[in-house]
Amino acid sequence: MKDNEVIVMANMNISQKLKEARKAAGLTQQDVYDWLGIGQSTFSAWETGKGEPSIEVFLKLCQKYEIKDIAAFFLPDPDTGATAQMLEPVFVRKMLSLPKRSQDAVRNCLEFEYNNSPVKLKPSQWKRRRIPIYTQPAAAGRGNYMDDPDAELREMEAPEEATFGVLISGDSMEPVIHDGDIVFVHQQQELNSGDIGIFTCNGESFCKMWQNRNGMPRLVSMNKAYPPIFLTSADRLIVHGRVLL
Repeated sequence: MKDNEVIVMANMNISQKLKEARKAAGLTQQDVYDWLGIGQSTFSAWETGKGEPSIEVFLKLCQKYEIKDIAAFFLPDPDTGATAQMLEPVFVRKMLSLPKRSQDAVRNCLEFEYNNSPVKLKPSQWKRRRIPIYTQPAAAGRGNYMDDPDAELREMEAPEEATFGVLISGDSMEPVIHDGDIVFVHQQQELNSGDIGIFTCNGESFCKMWQNRNGMPRLVSMNKAYPPIFLTSADRLIVHGRVLL
């Protein structure tokens, strides 16, 4: 019974925040459920704690409502000590219901927000050291050339397994990776489906999620405004490595 009460509290907190964000964006319920192509009762349940949108729809709503920092907006005040108690059960339940690719995407998003939180200590695996940083941006957008042969050596905290860092340009990987971020990369030539990597495709550089479904490889943006890049045998693809999130 206590577990059920915790889950309802978590839903009500997120539901109330979704409702507040919609109103702040100047949108009616009908504006949003017509845009999503769903029924009014389904959408209303999300704002009353009686139902939950999928992770993918949740991220679409955040984009629609222009929520820039998802964690800061939705999480309760950590000083109350209620965050873990309220969100852990529903988070675990949702995670277990997702396919592996979606679970990997959620983990990537969580790790990114955790690693960039200003109120936490850096993980013990991060050490201050000199690491090459490529300042010619890799595009989280429509593609930029990454043709700078020389990396800039910088002394900074970085994951132990990072081989180099890359400056990101564009918004196609939001809300996971933002324009102007430096991502750390482990150099490797093979990725698992769901990994985020740095690629050069036909001479243009990208930061994208790698997917390979039914023998159909593609580079996918987290921002749904950008369509996937479907790859064929005619494309020249170089995998530079896996982004560490």
